[in-house]
Amino acid sequence: MAAAPPLVSVLMLTRNHGSYLQQAIASVQAQTLQAWELLIGEDDSSDNTAAIASQAAALDHRIRVFSSPGGALGFHRNFARLLQAAQASYVAFLEGDDWWSEPGKLELQVALLAHDASLSFCGGSTRVVDQRPTPAPHAERIGPPAGCQRISFAQLIDGYSFHFSSVLMRREVIQLPEWIFRQYCLDRPLYLLGACHGDAGVITGELSVYRLHQGGVWAPLTPLQKACRSRALFSAFCVHFPSLYRRHFRLSLSHILWSYLAEAIRQQRRWQILVIVMMGIQAAPALRLLRHPRPTMGSLARALLPLPNGQSWA
Repeated sequence: MAAAPPLVSVLMLTRNHGSYLQQAIASVQAQTLQAWELLIGEDDSSDNTAAIASQAAALDHRIRVFSSPGGALGFHRNFARLLQAAQASYVAFLEGDDWWSEPGKLELQVALLAHDASLSFCGGSTRVVDQRPTPAPHAERIGPPAGCQRISFAQLIDGYSFHFSSVLMRREVIQLPEWIFRQYCLDRPLYLLGACHGDAGVITGELSVYRLHQGGVWAPLTPLQKACRSRALFSAFCVHFPSLYRRHFRLSLSHILWSYLAEAIRQQRRWQILVIVMMGIQAAPALRLLRHPRPTMGSLARALLPLPNGQSWA
């Protein structure tokens, strides 16, 4: 008798996560909903990640490992092959250096989507843990506003409502158009593409933990590198989503750039401050020059005026 198909496909992308992968896998196995399959995309790690993944698969028939013998595929292609192999009606995401902190995560999310057919996906709150040798300022939590029960397409533009690890999507709303492979991230494009089919639902409470560590990909980037990648992403959004949202995308981009500006100021990166300010003005000139002129001019002054007492900029 053939085994029943899984209800949830968990896509776990991992590369050089040997110090963390066991915790990530264990958090999936601890779920109260047990009708899942775990697809691990092991992308040519140089540590013991592959061995840990293979050992887990040998002990649990619900786990399958996809290796990269020809060399690393990169995040997007690794994701695409796992999605193609997924057998379930619902898809969850968990990178190998994060973990699920709520054992009832999948059960709660499947119940919500099964109950409300108007929702295309759902997510909740994620705690941020900084394990870098020199911790830097960061948000302690990623998640939707308190009291929010559902989030529309337009509201998803406004902010980063869900960390990828907290999300469960209906398989049929997940799209991977060609343009998505040129972006630095997958989560925000997938949310917006999914929201074209229905709102996002919200699960109350913490569902997952996002780990900042020395081997992370995003945190080591300079503020200007982050700004350039975000600008490219939102430029793609302006092209590939309805034009009525174009101004909305530009305003959101300007706010994001201003968050990187604060980081550049803390690090005293003079020329990066100047470039990011100009990018922010270009994205939303009325916002930066008419509605909030003083912060804009103050930031330009930081970039252009000499520092007192012989101090130097980076």
